[in-house]
Amino acid sequence: MNKRLLLIATSALLAALVMLSACYPPEGSQATMPVAQVDQAATNREVMHRFVDLFMAGQWDDFDQVIATDAVLHYPGGVDVVGLDAMKAGWKVFYGALSDVKATPVAEVSEGDLLMEFYVMQGNYTGDYLGQQVSNVPVKYDQVEMVRIEDGKIAEWWVQMDRLGMSEQLGFELQPQP
Repeated sequence: MNKRLLLIATSALLAALVMLSACYPPEGSQATMPVAQVDQAATNREVMHRFVDLFMAGQWDDFDQVIATDAVLHYPGGVDVVGLDAMKAGWKVFYGALSDVKATPVAEVSEGDLLMEFYVMQGNYTGDYLGQQVSNVPVKYDQVEMVRIEDGKIAEWWVQMDRLGMSEQLGFELQPQP
């Protein structure tokens, strides 16, 4: 009986090993897939970090190095900004009112052609905000951005920022609509 039990256990172990070996890719292809994923993640990070560097340095004329001219920027509420020139025009209005801007990266995740970044943004706001003049008010807010990288440039972009928190910091008293 013990020999029979030993034979059954050995057969089961061999069968498990055969099944497990079938789960591994052929020799040589195992390293190719993870390297490709690592390379794409590294490219995604390089593109986004280069954008942030250009943004912070005020080198907006160089954005075409990292943003496709026909890129689409998706804002909350279904607002899409199409094209690099339109993006720059919008950013000049909003970020033109911010001085001493600092973007502190908190976390990033990259998979395939997508990269998600979480930032804490800080600056001093002076200018028009929602129709009211604001003068040198410090603001700090969270911002999440997800980009799709194609051919080494940002092709599509989604942005979500804490507009409520920013509005409160700027002294706006928000009231529910009737």
